[in-house]
Amino acid sequence: MPPKSPKRSKRAARTGKVGRETSLERRPSGSREERLSFLLLCEGKTEKDYFTGMRTWRGPQLAVDAPKCDHRSLVREAGLRRSDEYDEVWCILDTELDDQLVQDLIREAQKSEVNLALSSPSFEFWLILHTKEHSRPFMSARAAEKELKAIRPGWSKSSTKFQDFEDGLEDACTRARKLHDGEGLPPNPSSAVWRLVGAIRRGGE
Repeated sequence: MPPKSPKRSKRAARTGKVGRETSLERRPSGSREERLSFLLLCEGKTEKDYFTGMRTWRGPQLAVDAPKCDHRSLVREAGLRRSDEYDEVWCILDTELDDQLVQDLIREAQKSEVNLALSSPSFEFWLILHTKEHSRPFMSARAAEKELKAIRPGWSKSSTKFQDFEDGLEDACTRARKLHDGEGLPPNPSSAVWRLVGAIRRGGE
C-alpha cells in the first residue's frame, strides 16, 4: 500500500526522491514545526528497537510502539490512533500467515488509511538484506532468524540496534525493491520495509 500523502500543505512540494544518505538527517530548513511526524506500530521488540534507532534530532518525528496484540488488532489500533498529529501511520508486520489473512490485513489497512510494511516470512529477512542478497524462499520465520544469526553471529532479537545495520541500509532497500514492489500479497521472501524507509528519508529532506 503506497504511503498516504502528507496532510501539511507546506510540505506538498517535496520531490519524493529518496536520498543517498543513510543518516536519515534532513537538511536544515527552519523551525522544528516543519518536521513530518510518523506513527509506527510494530509487531515486536525487534522492529521497535530498529526504528527507534532511526530517530535523529533533525529528522522526522518517529513515534514507535509495539502493542501486544494480533495482526488485525494492530492494524485497527493504528486506524484508531490516526489523527492530525501524524502525517503518516504505518504498521510493520510479519506475514507468516495464510494468504486470506494477509488479504484481510491489506483491506483493513486500506479502509483505515494505514500504510503497511510487510515482510515475508518475517522482519529478520529485512535485516538479512542489509548484508547480502537472498531470493530463496524460507520454510519459516525461524529459518530466516537462523540465517540472520549465521551471517550476523552477534545478533539477537533482544539486542537489535539500527546502528548495527545502518551501513547496509541502502543495499537493503535496493535488494528489497528488486524482490517486490510492496503491492498486494508479499512473496516469500520479500520485505516492503524499504517503502517505509523511503518515506522516513523523504520526511527528513
